[in-house]
Amino acid sequence: MTGGHGGMGKAICKELGKTSAIVLAGRNPAKLETAKAELDELGVESDLCKTDIADRAQVQALADYAASLGSVKQIIHTSGVSPSDTGTENIIKINAVGAVNMVEAFYPVLAGDGVMINFASVAAYTMPQTDEWTEAFEAWNEPDFYDRLLALAGEPEDEEGEFFRAGLAYAMSKKFVIYFTQKNVVRFAQKHCRILSISPGCYLTPMHQKLIDNQPETAENQLELIPAGRWGHPCEMGALTAFLCSSGAGYVNGVDILAAGGQNAGIFVPQI
Repeated sequence: MTGGHGGMGKAICKELGKTSAIVLAGRNPAKLETAKAELDELGVESDLCKTDIADRAQVQALADYAASLGSVKQIIHTSGVSPSDTGTENIIKINAVGAVNMVEAFYPVLAGDGVMINFASVAAYTMPQTDEWTEAFEAWNEPDFYDRLLALAGEPEDEEGEFFRAGLAYAMSKKFVIYFTQKNVVRFAQKHCRILSISPGCYLTPMHQKLIDNQPETAENQLELIPAGRWGHPCEMGALTAFLCSSGAGYVNGVDILAAGGQNAGIFVPQI
């Protein structure tokens, strides 16, 4: 479980931890320890592994460690960064390259009837996938994959330009997560496993609460676009992920689950 110390990540751990032991992976040891303490109080068995998902060797070490503990049945990859606190280069490294690293490292160790769920974002739906994007996405295993995506993000002309550049990189990187997930469906099915993605909208996590507190106008504008009229609750993401990992969702494969309170339909489809 990457990103298990985050708001949605902890909610998912609490659900999956009812029936499975969990390996928490992330870059911040202090946050991992805090998350483990919360899970310990709930009786959830967990282990920690400091991992930078942008580093292929560290991700491979994580996969090897998880496999050493027992059968790997569920891989939940929630880790990612956004333009709110991360520059263009790291957005591409962590979101796009990190997704490739996770899939490539964990595919060999995923047990039969297992499932991998990668987290994308509603932002992936805000821009169309161009032919140039697809061509770059197809180079996922080439040495210049990162450089190709970085070139598509363009060059920043000033501070404001960098903000929009990072936003473009974020949407593109999350579109890649969906594309690469679906590109692996047949390969995973050949070993009787599933792979799919989830694109969350705005959930009331500690990170989103900071936006509400620090940029209330921006948050209010976001809320007006959500037909549900409220933020998502992390526990809802926990329940959704647990269902998608269950045998009841055994025929749900190779799709992206858009969980955004109806936001996209409300924006892009004329409403009655």
